[in-house]
Amino acid sequence: MDTNVIYTIKEAARKLRLHEQTLRNWERAGIIKLQRFGKNRSRVFRKADIAQCRMIQRFSGRGISLRGVKHLLAMNRRLHGGLS
Repeated sequence: MDTNVIYTIKEAARKLRLHEQTLRNWERAGIIKLQRFGKNRSRVFRKADIAQCRMIQRFSGRGISLRGVKHLLAMNRRLHGGLS
């Protein structure tokens, strides 16, 4: 599995079946932290970011608020030594 694959926000949104604005909102809320690339500082999604977004989708689909999701992700990082 190639971990160096990157996606634009448009590609990530399509892959996740989400609106691009949803991903921007998650970043703004501090739920996801994305790398920025290039002169225009475009958002770059790695495979790990896509996996984290899928986890967020699962939590949200179970009725957990974004605040709750943020808390669960922080707990997950602490338990798994920095893994998202």
